[in-house]
Amino acid sequence: MRSIIIICCFITANPVKAQMPDSVKNFIGKALNLMEQHSVFSAGLNWKNIRDTANALSKNAATFKEAAPGIQYAFNALGDKHGWLVFGDEEYRNPAFRPDTGRISQNIKQAASKGPKIYAGIVKKEYAYISIPFFGGQTEAQMTAFAQRIQDSLLTVINENTKGIIIDLRLNAGGNMFPMFAGLSNVLGETDFAIYPTAIKDSIEKNSITNNGVAVNGRVITPLPKTYGDLSAHPVALVIGPVTGSAGECLAAGFIGRDKTALIGETTAGYTTANDGFFLHGNDYGMVLAVGYLRDRYGNVYPENVKPDIEVLGGDDFFNPENDKKIQAAVKWIDLQK
Repeated sequence: MRSIIIICCFITANPVKAQMPDSVKNFIGKALNLMEQHSVFSAGLNWKNIRDTANALSKNAATFKEAAPGIQYAFNALGDKHGWLVFGDEEYRNPAFRPDTGRISQNIKQAASKGPKIYAGIVKKEYAYISIPFFGGQTEAQMTAFAQRIQDSLLTVINENTKGIIIDLRLNAGGNMFPMFAGLSNVLGETDFAIYPTAIKDSIEKNSITNNGVAVNGRVITPLPKTYGDLSAHPVALVIGPVTGSAGECLAAGFIGRDKTALIGETTAGYTTANDGFFLHGNDYGMVLAVGYLRDRYGNVYPENVKPDIEVLGGDDFFNPENDKKIQAAVKWIDLQK
């Protein structure tokens, strides 16, 4: 009898580990499935090893937040520098990637520190100038209002003496590209500005300017309530640099192929993947993954960055455009257009 009592005491004293809830197990599985199925970087990765390691890292998770280590490991394995994870009120990005601030001039850093603003002016009395900043608004009202602000700002600098338009994207680190295109719709003209393949065989998605608004496959996403005439015949110089990223790079590439258009400045930041968002649980847990690459109106792919047609390194003087080497190059190029 004594031996039975001892054994029973031993068993009772041994702590029992709580089993991972099915909801958490499914949460981890869903996250890894989405990465494998949708990430542009998933091909060639050993997903069995990734799953085994991710599950081991999160084996004691009892909540969604506690599952983060395994999901973060899998996300890091993708090598996605443009995407991120959302866990409640926290965002996670791959720590292996940091913005290349070493290429950014002190002048541009100072200008960027003033926050996202639209700047418009006239250079040497003959060249319309507008700087398009980062914009992250997502609601229809926000997008329409920002697009109209761009158009209204452009109106103040266009006149009968305008020889060409300088669009400065040096402070445009990204955000939502659709209102940016809509605000410049009468400059770009009625045209496709990006073509993407879809999951359906032999099917493509077209991003276009239609009736002075932005449309995807003919469906207007961002309308422009009021425009001020057709500006599509004007020469356009887009100024780009190492801050120009994501939506800013999309905007630059969207003008490639337009008549009398040139990109001037420095190679862009290199956030040229097309991103898509996925919910994992409710509205508080999800991920944004790179699912493709930036393409222009011809379907050409930009896997790394957007390069200028005319390279001008340094020489930034953002608030004194007539002394700015990149703006000077833009003026010189516009003067050569017939």
